[in-house]
Amino acid sequence: MELVRVTDRAGKEIFEKLSVLDRKCVGNEGWSADSFRSEVGKDNGIVLCFVDGDNIIALLSGYFAEGEGDITSVAVDENFRRSGLAQKLIIEFISILPENTENIFLEVRENNVPAISLYRKCGFEKLSIRKNFYTNPDENAVVMVKAVK
Repeated sequence: MELVRVTDRAGKEIFEKLSVLDRKCVGNEGWSADSFRSEVGKDNGIVLCFVDGDNIIALLSGYFAEGEGDITSVAVDENFRRSGLAQKLIIEFISILPENTENIFLEVRENNVPAISLYRKCGFEKLSIRKNFYTNPDENAVVMVKAVK
């Protein structure tokens, strides 16, 4: 198993596999291959994944802007959940952020108790609720923040 930072030089197959895993975990709201490709093409975009053989088994996407980071997606194959991969991806994401980063934000489905527990374990706290942020099914998002400075 290897932790990889995906770059815009990665082959089309990598972006397709990222999309398949994201949609498998998130549903139709998961990112397309083009969305992942676009993210790594930005100067401030970060896509990390764990690769096991030919399979992508966990991913994290995010970006940074002036003084803050944002985690946009975390997905772990159901066969590898509760193995610490998501936490390792979050730690790696934080290590890549510029030194002037003060806070990291993310949104998570209000009913996704395992993910909320993971994020709390990683030092995130509930900031607010975004009403009807998600669809299929309609659900509120919990906005969480982690101070890194």
